[in-house]
Amino acid sequence: MNNLIYFLTGALLFVLPIPHTIAIRNILALLLLLVTVYVLIKHKSYKDFTMEPALKRVLILLGVLTLWIYFVAFFISNETHWSLGEIKSQWLTPLLYFAIFAMLGVYATYREVATWKNMYALIFLMLFVHVLYVDLYELQYYVTHKSIITRVSGLTEGPAADKANYITNVLLSFILAEVIYRFRVGKKLLNVSHFALILILILTLMSSAFEAMRNGVVAIIFLGITSIIFSFYGNTRVTKKTKWIISLAILIGIAIPAAYNLKHDSRWATLKETIPIALDTAHHKAWMDHHRYPYPKLSNGQMVSGSNYERVAWMYEGSKLILEHPFGAGYGRNIFGHMIEKKYHEKKRTVGHSHSGLIDMGIGVGIPGIVLWVAFGIYLMYLASSYFFRYDSYFAIIVFFNVSGFFSRFLVDSNMRDHMFLTFMAILGFSLIVMFKEKEIYETDYLHSRQ
Repeated sequence: MNNLIYFLTGALLFVLPIPHTIAIRNILALLLLLVTVYVLIKHKSYKDFTMEPALKRVLILLGVLTLWIYFVAFFISNETHWSLGEIKSQWLTPLLYFAIFAMLGVYATYREVATWKNMYALIFLMLFVHVLYVDLYELQYYVTHKSIITRVSGLTEGPAADKANYITNVLLSFILAEVIYRFRVGKKLLNVSHFALILILILTLMSSAFEAMRNGVVAIIFLGITSIIFSFYGNTRVTKKTKWIISLAILIGIAIPAAYNLKHDSRWATLKETIPIALDTAHHKAWMDHHRYPYPKLSNGQMVSGSNYERVAWMYEGSKLILEHPFGAGYGRNIFGHMIEKKYHEKKRTVGHSHSGLIDMGIGVGIPGIVLWVAFGIYLMYLASSYFFRYDSYFAIIVFFNVSGFFSRFLVDSNMRDHMFLTFMAILGFSLIVMFKEKEIYETDYLHSRQ
């Protein structure tokens, strides 16, 4: 039965970011749910599981937020039917993934350590396959065309590489968690050598450079800085000199994709001048439909970068919509576009979402919804950091990086949708359960050492 669970988990995580696989994805998720429930009942793993008070708080926050989302849809939104459909596919489905992978965590942790280690290695491998494909695609392109391209989307396809870059950053957080754990605790979870781990790290950073996503680079810098804190705060195993040397090495490592992006992405150079132009949404209307309205020009006569201009304008207009509808207008991926159409009567608009999860969610469920969701994220990061420093928990690092990475992208990307949100909730569900198990193991070992 273990092999069947491994197969279903691996297959689901592999197809999750690939377009046009919704039917396969749903079948795999359903089968995984049924098999997981079956093995939990058969092996009675659930009887050994004690609900942590911290987990209860997490579930309460999710429950209250879910009730609020439905309240907005039924009693405030003018598009109740549409919003209910979006809630089903874009909120309840991620919650289901959270539950499935949490149950996988319960089953794995209450059997033997090797089971959840193998499950984690499988998750790691499926992410690495996608990252490696980006590198191999770039290599094949270079051999064929003798040039390097950027914004490589890998198996996720599409005109941009944001979805592929999200996978890359998740894998990078896993790698850094392994590095931190080996360095600070002196143990490893992944059964790979130091050399192999460094090689995987290099391939992952190369993938990030080839994807060339500005927001991804910002996330990498944040990952690097927090990795240094996790590695050295309160760590008496190493000297100050070693701390400085390794910190410098980490900063150089994360600087590689950042420098590459700065050099090859011309949008950085014009961002400062574009911002005031984009904020003048009354006179420049290309942000609503660039086919009907021309993009404005910079002082040198050059047309603004569409990405720079539109993102700033969308965030500005989205912020106004949140203030105009403080209790929300109905949860949905494209609520921003719906409200813009109603406000400005733009029937042929090209804008759907605002490219900011914060703005999209703020418009959808209002300020109360945003407060609940941000409180959920902050509590998880607080919980994870405390578990790491108190219990040497490996999965506390995973939880912290997963949540902080998702929420940092949440500000500047519409990532609360589709496979990005599903992946986040799946990893969170599994990691939380294992984190609580690590605490239990730590406390048991501590009590034995005192006897």
